[in-house]
Amino acid sequence: MRKWMLIAAVLAFVVAPALAKDDARPQPRVTGKAELRKLEKERKDKLKEREQRAKKNAKANAELGKKLEAVMERWKDKGFEGALLVAKDGKPILRKGFGMADREARRANAPDTLYDIGSITKMFTAAAVLRLEQDGKLALQDTVGKWFPFAPEDKKAITLKQLLSHSSGLSMMYDEEVDGQSRDNTVKGLLGIKLSTPPGTQFEYSNANYYIAGAVVEVASGMKYEDYMYKHVIDALGLKGSAFCGSDRLDDKRTAMRYEDGKLRGTVTDWPYSWHQRGVGYLVMTVDEMQKFSDAVEYSEFLDEEGKRQWLEVVLEPYALGWFVETRKGRKVQYHGGASPGAWAYFARYPDDDIMYVFFGNTSEQGKRMDLELAVDIEAALFG
Repeated sequence: MRKWMLIAAVLAFVVAPALAKDDARPQPRVTGKAELRKLEKERKDKLKEREQRAKKNAKANAELGKKLEAVMERWKDKGFEGALLVAKDGKPILRKGFGMADREARRANAPDTLYDIGSITKMFTAAAVLRLEQDGKLALQDTVGKWFPFAPEDKKAITLKQLLSHSSGLSMMYDEEVDGQSRDNTVKGLLGIKLSTPPGTQFEYSNANYYIAGAVVEVASGMKYEDYMYKHVIDALGLKGSAFCGSDRLDDKRTAMRYEDGKLRGTVTDWPYSWHQRGVGYLVMTVDEMQKFSDAVEYSEFLDEEGKRQWLEVVLEPYALGWFVETRKGRKVQYHGGASPGAWAYFARYPDDDIMYVFFGNTSEQGKRMDLELAVDIEAALFG
């Protein structure tokens, strides 16, 4: 009897830690007061240095603004309609609208015009998941099967990190006839599609990943996706004028109309919003608020240092969590583009040069993207 009791005790000692590990719940990451004080001092010092740098570079930055103005005059002739903001050392060096926000009303595009930013929204969805991890509500290594037990066997082990980095194996050729009116039916439909690659092995950009990530935000937070995004991401960043398509938070008087193939497709404020869009896109912003967002990446505390590190760390080239991150001619760039009916967008940060630029457009043609071509011209003016 003593022999079996001893064996049982040994087994309990060996197995218990394993069970504890399997059943362990994520714990909130808490930054201590001393560390917070240190981070706040560093932030203030960096902002002071930035202000001094802006004064020192004021003349050169003004000349750079003139070069960019010449670039955009050519693009105006090419038919660009929208708004652009380029900032260096924290100060806009070109901030301007082009063409018409509303042709019928003769209302011009401006820096405070509201645009649909398309897939740039993925940066914000990824930030929401990271904030939930920071608060102990989930872990990036959680599996899809943990949050959706109905997941098929070949999809159960996909992790949240793989979703956010487009390395889950979920195909970009997802079925657009998936029931987008229901969260769980959307997830079931997307998980029912054959994997294109084994999870974790290859980068393949697919909206399916972010539909499911948006659904996880709802389940893990116990709040509607939009409500969580407003409280813990958008409002936390001070982006009070930003909201999702159709929201009462949006100012109808500042909205851009959508023009696709020369036809009016409606506005950003009356555009339908359901699980056909949630998690993936259809956040509405101004270029001014996008500059505020860019500054928050560097200086805000809406995510802790570990959260920001994971947000911008490449998983499988060229993607981090909601960002493309590359090195171009020796310069690190963090960026994302976006498009939806009658809208296109592009946002990029060069953190080591303290440069950001963003442009949003409200005129598009199916099958044609102008954003990468315009980005090349802007960067040629910025860096020669």
